[in-house]
Amino acid sequence: MRFRDGLAWTVLILSACQSDPALPTYREPFLANERKVAGMFPNEFPKEPLRELDSGWVFLGRDSIAGIYRDWPDQFLQPKSVSLPHRLPLPNHSLWYSWEGMLEPGILLVDADDGVQCWVNEKRIPRSVDGDYFEVEVSGKTDLNLRVVNNAMAGGLRRVQFLAKEAYQFWKVRKDQIIAGILVDRKLELLQDPDLEAEWEDLSYPELSALLADYPILFTAPVLIWSTDGSPLVRWVSESAGTAILRQEQGEEVRIESTNGIFTHKMERGTGISFDLYQGKSFQGSFSVEANPVSDNLKLALWGDSQGGWETFREVAEAIGAHQVDLSVGAGDLVNNGSEDWAYPRFLQLLSRMQAPQLLVPGNHDYDGYYDDLHAIQMNDYLFQPERPTYGLQQFGPVAILSLDPNLNYPVSVPEGTLQREWLSEQLESDTWNNAPWKIIVLHQPPYSQGWPGYQGEWTIRQLLEPYFHRGKVDLVVAGHTHDYERLSQKFSGHPVHFLVVGGAGGGLEPEGLQSDIPQMDRLIKKHHYGILEVDANRMRFKAYDLEGNTMDEITVRK
Repeated sequence: MRFRDGLAWTVLILSACQSDPALPTYREPFLANERKVAGMFPNEFPKEPLRELDSGWVFLGRDSIAGIYRDWPDQFLQPKSVSLPHRLPLPNHSLWYSWEGMLEPGILLVDADDGVQCWVNEKRIPRSVDGDYFEVEVSGKTDLNLRVVNNAMAGGLRRVQFLAKEAYQFWKVRKDQIIAGILVDRKLELLQDPDLEAEWEDLSYPELSALLADYPILFTAPVLIWSTDGSPLVRWVSESAGTAILRQEQGEEVRIESTNGIFTHKMERGTGISFDLYQGKSFQGSFSVEANPVSDNLKLALWGDSQGGWETFREVAEAIGAHQVDLSVGAGDLVNNGSEDWAYPRFLQLLSRMQAPQLLVPGNHDYDGYYDDLHAIQMNDYLFQPERPTYGLQQFGPVAILSLDPNLNYPVSVPEGTLQREWLSEQLESDTWNNAPWKIIVLHQPPYSQGWPGYQGEWTIRQLLEPYFHRGKVDLVVAGHTHDYERLSQKFSGHPVHFLVVGGAGGGLEPEGLQSDIPQMDRLIKKHHYGILEVDANRMRFKAYDLEGNTMDEITVRK
C-alpha cells in the first residue's frame, strides 16, 4: 500500500512484516483461499429428508402499512391459490400467505424477500436463536401463516421447506463434524513450524483437534473500519474468543477481549500503531496502522451490492486495491443474507484485499433474517460498534460524508420523530457539513433509479432529501440497491446535485433491456463495476470501471 503525502486518516498495512516469532504461526488467514474451505458454506441441509412445501399455498393479499410489528389481519379481500416460487414487483409491502397441512416437530426453512414472520396455529413464533429458521413444536394438522416483509424491488415467497427434528439434529452433528475436520486440515496445511508438524504426525484426530485448539488461527486479516462516531477501528475475526495481545514495537502490550471471536482495537483519530498479534499459543502476524496529517486530495472507491457474489467481489476488491485508494465506501447489501453463517467473515476477508480503510453502509439484505425486530445481530457485531448507530457524519479532508440507514424502519424510510431523522436535521445544519467544500450523502436505496422495471427509486428518500437539494445542501448522493451503474445530474432551484448508483460489485445484474420509463438517467449501464472518485477543494472527478479495467463512464464537477 502506498502512503500519500498528508494522508487524512489511518492506513492499515495488511501485508504482515516478517519477524522471528516466539510462537508458531500460520502462512495466511483461514479464509484467504475460499476454495480450500468451501465445504464450510453454505451448509446446505440434507436433500433426502427435506420436505418441499411448494404447493397448497394461498396468497391472501398485500399492504403497505408501516411498522415491523404487526398482528395477523382479521380478514383478506381477494385470496388466491399459488405455487412457489411466488414473487411480485412490490417494494416496501407486506405479502401475506397461508398453508394447511400435516406437520410434526421440526424446523421450517423459509426463503423470502427480504424477511419473514411466522404464525403456527395462530401463534406467532420467533426466528430460532440457532439459525435462520423457525422451530415448530406441533403434531398433526397445522395452520401455517407467513408475512413476507419485502424491502427489495420484487419480493414474495420463494421456497418453504420442512425438516423433521430428528433429521435436523443428525444433520447438525454431521455439519459440526465436517466443519471441525476442515478447520483442522486447513490449520495443518498453513502451519509454519516443521518441528510441530513432525511431533503431531502420529496423533489421532481427537488428540490433534484438541491440541490445535490452543493454536487459534485468524479467520480474517485485520481491516480498518471507520466507526459511525468518527473513530477508526481495527477489526479482525479469530477462530476462537478470548484474549488477543497486541505487542507494540516498544514492547508495550495491549490486551483485547472478545466473547465471540470478533476482535476490535479502537484507535484515536490521528494516531498510529505497529504491533505483533498473539492469541493463545499462536503468533498471528505483524501489522501496522499509521496516521498522517490532513490532506487536501482524496481518492475514494465507491461500490455497492457485493451481495454474496464472492468471485465477482474478489475481482472488484483486487481492482480497488490496485488503485491504491485512501478510502473505500460500500453502499449497502454487503452480503446476500445477513443471518447466514460465514457471510460477514467472508466479506471482511475480501475487504482486506482492497488494502484501504472502509466506510460501510447497511442495505436491506444485510438485515435479512432479522425482520422480527430489525436488529441485525451479525451485521452489528462484525461491522459496527455496540450501542452506536449505523449512520454517521464524518469529514475526510475537503469531503463531508453523511451515511444513512433507512433500513432501520419498515418500510424503508427515515420517518419524522425517529432519532435518525432528528440527527439528520441537526447534521445538515452543522458547521461540519456547511463548511465542507463537498457534501456527499451515502445510503443504500437511491432516490432516483431507472434500471429496474416499475422502480423509479425510493420515494421516501426523495421526500426526505429533496428539500435539502433545493437549499444547496448536497453535492453528491451515492447509492446501490439497483444492480447496475446509473448517473444523473439535476438542478434543484438552481443548485446542481449529482446522483450515482454503484450497485454492481457482485450481486446478479438487472435484466438487460428492461427498465423504467422514468426517471431518464444520464447513463445506465448493466455491468459489474466499481467507481473511483478523486476530490480536492475545487473539483470532483469520477470514473466508473468494469471488471476488465475499462472506463465505462466519467464526469468532472467543479465548484
